[in-house]
Amino acid sequence: MSKALFYPIVLAALGPVVYFWWGNSGSLLTSDPAHMFLALGRLSGLLAAFFVLLQFLLMGRAIWLERTFGLDKLSRAHHLNGFFAFILILTHPFLIVLANSMITGNSVVRQFINTIIATQQLVMAFIALIIYIATVSFSLYIVRKRLKYETWFFVHLFNYVAVALVFWHQVDSGEDFLASKMFVYYWYFLYAFVFSNLIIFRIFRPVYLYTKHKFVVEKLERETHDSTSVYITGNNINEFKVLPGQFMIFKFLAKGFWWQSHPFSLSKPLDGKQIRITVKSVGDFTSKITMLSPGTPVIIDGPYGIFTEKVNKMDQILLIAGGIGITPIRSLVEQFAAQHKDIVLISANKAGKDIVFKNELDELGTRFGFSIYYVLSQEQNDRYLYGQVDKEKISQLVKDVIERDVYLCGPIPMMESVRKSLEELGVPAVNIHFEKFSL
Repeated sequence: MSKALFYPIVLAALGPVVYFWWGNSGSLLTSDPAHMFLALGRLSGLLAAFFVLLQFLLMGRAIWLERTFGLDKLSRAHHLNGFFAFILILTHPFLIVLANSMITGNSVVRQFINTIIATQQLVMAFIALIIYIATVSFSLYIVRKRLKYETWFFVHLFNYVAVALVFWHQVDSGEDFLASKMFVYYWYFLYAFVFSNLIIFRIFRPVYLYTKHKFVVEKLERETHDSTSVYITGNNINEFKVLPGQFMIFKFLAKGFWWQSHPFSLSKPLDGKQIRITVKSVGDFTSKITMLSPGTPVIIDGPYGIFTEKVNKMDQILLIAGGIGITPIRSLVEQFAAQHKDIVLISANKAGKDIVFKNELDELGTRFGFSIYYVLSQEQNDRYLYGQVDKEKISQLVKDVIERDVYLCGPIPMMESVRKSLEELGVPAVNIHFEKFSL
């Protein structure tokens, strides 16, 4: 699917929602203020349900959608869409209660209580509202405090409960929903489409891949003082297709690991025998990677990402890596070198001891004849360059940077800074390729 096609499809899917609402409640807009609020309250409820479903679709890891946008961009769209959906979720009960308060003459508080206790489905809807508010509040706290991803994931599981509760409220109490059987069937289709995608790509696909390939840890190799490569093998590995630059989501079925899933990039092009990822110790999970034993079963979800040679347009390429961001760059370097591209690589690290894959990169540079620059930001060493990868450093090392496609991977602040420097040097934004996946 193309990006240009996706947006019209979303609007087309939204069209029947607005159409049926207008046919049943549109006339109330020209009535008194109370009924106008009632109509808008109904619309906000329908839109809230639609955009909540879109939330699940955006992060459902559907291959047909991910290969168009990339999982990192879908993640950011998920954030923005979630904010919009949350506003609609709050707006819906507020407008409905306000409208009925004006119609009945009750106070807003009294009307709110009367509305909640009116039916069992409305009680369920109120519980769903509390769940949504709690989920958003806890999520913001988790991100701000940088708590574990597993905590964030566990909190978000409650959204499935909320959706189920809202569905029964919608079936029983939704005035516009009940006005037309066609509208009812249309909502059934939307729910079925979204959750079938979720089940297929989040559950069935990883299980299928594991059943087919029986992935297991083959060995571990220490790369630096705080990074380790994990080699994974299995049945018919040559049939498991991963492009250099892509990442996968791994679940290691071992004590202390089985309940956690984490994304890691391919750090070496596939050779038909092994999958290699390289992990830096930056938290509880990554610090335990060295405890994995050969033979540990692995469930792999993916591959994901569009940070690949498919977005490359030129024969001249600049690759810039910051720290462990070298992992997808490492696999891309070998691929581009084998294609006889004109390559320049800049690897930025804090100190010499932090440089991952130095021997491998030097060997590739010698074999294929491309330039490699190692830049240290916190250590002065005669063997390496010193400073930041900024506008001056880039223009000094790569005179023809404006004529190159640029692949960039590293910590988010570093990528933002380098991207700004590249644009100031005249590199078109469409020629700067990066992915930043975060909660």
